[in-house]
Amino acid sequence: MMCGRFAMPWTPDELADRLGLDMDDNAAEVMPSYNVGPGAIVAAVRADTDGSPTLTGARWSLIPAWSGTDRLPYPTFNARVESAADKPTFRDAARDGRILVPMLGYYEWDSHRRPHWFRMRDGRMLLAAGLLSIWRGIPTCTILTRRAEGRCAEIHDRMPVIIPPSRVQPWFDSGTDAQTALRDADRVGGGAVRLLASHPVAPLHGDGPGLIEPVAPAPEQGLLFD
Repeated sequence: MMCGRFAMPWTPDELADRLGLDMDDNAAEVMPSYNVGPGAIVAAVRADTDGSPTLTGARWSLIPAWSGTDRLPYPTFNARVESAADKPTFRDAARDGRILVPMLGYYEWDSHRRPHWFRMRDGRMLLAAGLLSIWRGIPTCTILTRRAEGRCAEIHDRMPVIIPPSRVQPWFDSGTDAQTALRDADRVGGGAVRLLASHPVAPLHGDGPGLIEPVAPAPEQGLLFD
């Protein structure tokens, strides 16, 4: 399972200002961090009742509305874009709860358990496709993943589904059925490989901008990224 840590170092006010969005009450619970993990309250952009995007906060590990417990026997912080529309856990959220999770970048570990930091080459905010489910009044979410390609595949076989700004409205379009929306997002996400750059970082301990500082790769690893 990939995309288990990412960085979102902005306060809700800063994030809303950067994205030009209004906030709901749940957004106030989001805390900036360079080491966001499953179970944390993460920032998410959802479509409001009138279709306009709104900043909210959601617990990162999706719980379907029908579940009798918030302790599922399997992880739900990621969902495969290829199958989420068919899986009972994610099916309703794929139809009615498509969101974007803004982040500065994310971490992934290679086969030697060395972490790598992935970010947009041009420094822009990264928008990862996700799904939102309201469980007993609590917003919960998952981040969608797809098959990794190109350089990303040299580190891990999965990567987040990245939605470029030009495809935000189609992703939120409630008139598009879940199967089509996820299939289109998967296709668009395949083009994101060329937008990403990466470098190895030190093992993740604590928090702060030092976590994303590059370190020299181990000799046997070689220079995989610029």
